[in-house]
Amino acid sequence: MKILFAVSGGIDSMCMADRFSHAENGDALAHCNFHLRGEESDNDALLVEQWAKSRGIRLYHADFDTLAYAKEHGLSIEMAARELRYNWFAELARSEGFDAVAVAHNANDNVETLLLNLLRGCGGRGLKGMSAEGFIPGSEVKLLRPLLDTSREEIQEWCKTHGVPYREDSSNAETVFKRNKLRHKVLPVFKEINPSYLQTIAKDMEHFAQENSIAEDYWNGIKDEVLKDGRISLEGLAGLKHWKYVLFRALEPLGMNIRNQEALSALVEARLRNANITFSGKIFKAPGHSVITGSDYILIKAEEKKTQDCIIAEKEGIYEVNGSILKLELLDADGDWSFPPDGSLCARADRLPFPLTLRKWEKGDWMQPFGMKGKKKLSDLFTDLKYDLARKEAVLVIYCPEMDAETEGHVAAVAGLRMDEALRIPEGFKGKYLKISLI
Repeated sequence: MKILFAVSGGIDSMCMADRFSHAENGDALAHCNFHLRGEESDNDALLVEQWAKSRGIRLYHADFDTLAYAKEHGLSIEMAARELRYNWFAELARSEGFDAVAVAHNANDNVETLLLNLLRGCGGRGLKGMSAEGFIPGSEVKLLRPLLDTSREEIQEWCKTHGVPYREDSSNAETVFKRNKLRHKVLPVFKEINPSYLQTIAKDMEHFAQENSIAEDYWNGIKDEVLKDGRISLEGLAGLKHWKYVLFRALEPLGMNIRNQEALSALVEARLRNANITFSGKIFKAPGHSVITGSDYILIKAEEKKTQDCIIAEKEGIYEVNGSILKLELLDADGDWSFPPDGSLCARADRLPFPLTLRKWEKGDWMQPFGMKGKKKLSDLFTDLKYDLARKEAVLVIYCPEMDAETEGHVAAVAGLRMDEALRIPEGFKGKYLKISLI
């Protein structure tokens, strides 16, 4: 097997390279310089270069402007460096024909990762720790961790015995980072309590992995019955003994925080116990998503690209507002007037003059829909039409300042739905009219 070894110059990766890389197999080293520690970073690169040359092993090297990448993509420095290196490793493996990429995570790293997952609130899948074999995230390139069963003490002993050079990252001694706090302050206490804690927790992680596999089979067998088209059925949850786990798994990919998960779960539990509990209309936020409760379902809605909530239309044309695209056209009626078959709204242009305001609907908005004698609040209109919260949020109204000169909240039309009675085009009408179409 031809392997690409990711080597930073630190003790773990230098030990891995010394133990497992072989020039005769076509193995090679890959080093990333993230330029985060000035001269230290350059000296790390120099060490790896000299060692690879002394062993006759090919070396690939990449320089990254990590700070700029993190800023551009809205990432932490740590996540930016991780994304940069793994993307490069995968690309290099594919282009140069390597069978796998090897990284130097060790037994201590695995325990630290488990504890960090616990503190973050990971669920069962985060308790299994890292795997000795897997794939680079987002790719088909195999990822190996040959030191995963090796402790940090054993790595130090190997490098000392075999004279393996390495560089010490000065930031490893700082306890400002969560992982370093665990490494320097928590794990020493674990060792006092149980000198064999690494082996004990490693065995526990094996059991967690087996139990997670069972839970994974259960989720895969049930998810299509409960989650359809972004909707979680309350009826589907009600019939399940382990509905709380199913709800957690459905929401897990969203990255919803624990507080919102627990609040939603408590609301579902109350609703399942008492059908008269008010359930509809609650919104729980998650990164890039809104989780909205309906009458008998939970809707997972991806947040669309943000657009303006309000636009002034000075003339006919195409406008985008509140996630909708609206087309305004001034046309001529020759006396043989009839409504267009495409369902567009049409209004007398003299009673709906530019400029027009295109905006999201607001509480208090009202109109007199075609065929009605009195005014009607839009909120009541949406209730009659059984609009759920998500559909209400998407509603776009056309507001004419001249119509609203005397009465607050009087809108001219609801895009794609209704128009005010005052704008009706009579039979035999001749003149300009405004055609309003959702596209």
